Amino acid sequence: MRQGFLLFICLGFCLIGKAQSKEFDFVLNKEGKIIALPKKKDYTLNIPKISYETYQPANTQELDKKLREFTPNYQSLTLDERPMNMQVQSEAYRPFYNVYAPMLRRITPMAFDFNETSTSHLHENWALVLNGRQHSWPGAGGLTTIHSALVWHKDKLSIAGSGYAGHYYTPFNLSPEHMVGVNLHLRYEATDRLALQAWGQYSHYIDKKEKYNPHLLMNPFYNHTSVGGSMEFKINENVGIGVGVNYEYNPWNRKMERQFLLYPVFQSKGFRIGVQ
Repeated sequence: MRQGFLLFICLGFCLIGKAQSKEFDFVLNKEGKIIALPKKKDYTLNIPKISYETYQPANTQELDKKLREFTPNYQSLTLDERPMNMQVQSEAYRPFYNVYAPMLRRITPMAFDFNETSTSHLHENWALVLNGRQHSWPGAGGLTTIHSALVWHKDKLSIAGSGYAGHYYTPFNLSPEHMVGVNLHLRYEATDRLALQAWGQYSHYIDKKEKYNPHLLMNPFYNHTSVGGSMEFKINENVGIGVGVNYEYNPWNRKMERQFLLYPVFQSKGFRIGVQ
């Protein structure tokens, strides 16, 4: 009787705890033991609906005004403040600032060759032309020259007088030798299809023995003492053909030797390939 009374009291306390507990549910299993189980909770997410009526963009008028009035504070670099490879204007020096230049020179002896021309208009009919070039022929030598020409042009007639200086080398002289010279060139546009040319050049080699150098005489790209003329016929706007005769001085025979010329002419947008 006493044990039943105690069991009744314990059961009453359990029921009271069950009623007061918000976190657990108390149940009795088959063996009479009390088990506490967590209660299930329902979570409700109140997400407001998004619409264009509820969206309020930020006010950026003040920021836009400041951006329009903003002036970047920076200092422009002068020519002397730029890196050295950016200060070099001539293509002749740019390979020396290329980290791959030694490799390119081993691949081909023509890696450092260049041909650069600069024109300055002095007057309506006068112009100053500067040209620097370097050509290498593997096994046959090389040539580096600078030309300075004064050109007069009016209507269909143009006259150019120039002087040049430079050095060269051949298989007979491995160390470069120097030379200087002058030349004169005349060109007259007789008709729209016919142009007449005449030229003369005198070359002087500092080492007098070099004028007997066979490689120097046989290579037409070297500067020689010569005089001649030609006629150029235009086929179309870009293509033409030229015929003429050139007399070149041969120091071995000590006389002018005649050479007949037949060459193509290509011209496009101020660029011309032919006999100059």
